[in-house]
Amino acid sequence: MSPASDGGSDTSLSREEMYSLLASRWRRYTLYCLFVYTTPVSLATVADTVAEFEHGVPAETIPDERLTVYMRLYHTHVPKLASAGVVDYDQSEDTLSPDTGLAQLEPYLRADALDDLDDHGSWPIER
Repeated sequence: MSPASDGGSDTSLSREEMYSLLASRWRRYTLYCLFVYTTPVSLATVADTVAEFEHGVPAETIPDERLTVYMRLYHTHVPKLASAGVVDYDQSEDTLSPDTGLAQLEPYLRADALDDLDDHGSWPIER
């Protein structure tokens, strides 16, 4: 477990906390990655996927945006998800895994995914 995570064990999120966590499109995209990829998944892979989702092109074609996404995830979004017990971030490996709080968000994520995917049609880059 990383220093960024409090472990999240037996954590129950309030409705307000859940809505706050899911308010950010980037945090939702990050959490979708935990369902799509085998975990643990590297933060770099998640950042690439978020950048592709945002811009609709392969991440390697937008290096500046790719770096911006990685840095924002690393400094802002992942710590918020980790402190809520939704993800476990292993800083030494630079990987994300689901934590116990993710199960509480899953029904909301499923509903949000339909809206998010309607905006983009599908995952931007087929894996």
